[in-house]
Amino acid sequence: MSYINYAKQNLTRIPYSLGKYIALLPYGIRPGMSTIYSLRKNEISNFNEFNSEKYKKLIFDKVKHISVYAYSNIEFYRKLYKASGVNPEKFSDFNDLFELPIISKAELQAVSIEERSNIKLKKSIANTGGSSGQPLSFYIEPSSIPHEWAHMHTIWAKLGYKQSDLKIVFGGRADVKNIMEYDAVRHQLTIDIYKSPQQIADTLLVNFKKYKPKYLHGYPSAIFDFVIWLDLNKHPLLPVFKQYIQGMFLGSEFPSPVLRKKVEELLSCSSVSWYGHTERAVLAYEKNEQYTYSPFISYGFAEAIQNEQDDFSLVSTSYYNYASPLIRYDTSDLIEPNIQDGLLVDFKISSGRNGEYVLDRHLNKIYLTALIFGRHHSIFDYVQHVQVKQIEAGKVTFYITSNHNYSYEFLIDKMDLSNVDLDFSFEVIQSPIKTAAAKVPLLIKN
Repeated sequence: MSYINYAKQNLTRIPYSLGKYIALLPYGIRPGMSTIYSLRKNEISNFNEFNSEKYKKLIFDKVKHISVYAYSNIEFYRKLYKASGVNPEKFSDFNDLFELPIISKAELQAVSIEERSNIKLKKSIANTGGSSGQPLSFYIEPSSIPHEWAHMHTIWAKLGYKQSDLKIVFGGRADVKNIMEYDAVRHQLTIDIYKSPQQIADTLLVNFKKYKPKYLHGYPSAIFDFVIWLDLNKHPLLPVFKQYIQGMFLGSEFPSPVLRKKVEELLSCSSVSWYGHTERAVLAYEKNEQYTYSPFISYGFAEAIQNEQDDFSLVSTSYYNYASPLIRYDTSDLIEPNIQDGLLVDFKISSGRNGEYVLDRHLNKIYLTALIFGRHHSIFDYVQHVQVKQIEAGKVTFYITSNHNYSYEFLIDKMDLSNVDLDFSFEVIQSPIKTAAAKVPLLIKN
């Protein structure tokens, strides 16, 4: 077992009295993480000094390397490249990379995970629902964790974050005990966002002086609604937040500009948002201004590809996932790109995730990003789409797109629906429900 897996399974329950000292241990010397973490941090720093030609040379080397590896070791890519008449081993120039075919999520779904992976490597399975609920399973390697944290720490440092700073996290976990739980591995207070705002606020207020957290982190919709609830209900936690919270880290959703501005004013703090995927093929953040996302060249190769409708789709390549490589992977998210000297410098999001929710029996909001994407249900291994419809407060129907007529018992067993005050029903359909604009919504509103 790797150190990282051991830490996740055994160290998350360490008490804060000890965890606050573990948090002082630099990632650059932590067992199982130090080499990759230090290497990525150095790359991030060095890339700020490169010019476009050096960028292109670095991108070429990394994309050629992973594509040659995939061609030699992954059946999916070997078949794809031969059918396209492409041999990445013969590439000699940056522009050769664009001979590699772009792949879609649907193409990956059409083959088994074994066919598009190297199953001989040490790995763990992950899955994503994407912004439309279209699932995809894949493998990741243990090295993805320090690689990820090196980049995330760089983003959070924009607001003065240090690794010893404690965060309050509004995420999708369903197994949080007693409303709030300290996680020593990630050095954070994890909140059970399925509880009422009153319960969460009262718990945080009672415990605030003990922990003295400095940042809020999580789904923007959950954070914004909670802070606005504090304001509307004149809860005494709000002035405490305003005094001590130094910033907000907004991930997994596109933050509402109106609510973001209001909450920043209520807390007298700044926020930073980023764009990324569970697939770990692209990571971009608000480097210079809000809602303009700059991709990390040290993380992966991000491109803007114009489609037949003259829209630009974000396409990305992961440099370091040898277990399930993603090479020129179409994210299906539409962007407004800023391209300079043939490179995607930054972009604005035209179409992506938002803060959709359903209501439980007590009219508490249950955010679909948390309920559907935050729990990484195993049902994603068996179906093509998952969509949700609110019947009435406390009742929802899942529309499952599949060619198989799965039983209710099978579906309920493959979804983690614990710790939410909702009644569920399932309906298996052969094709997803679409809007008038032919989009596949996660939340079916009509």
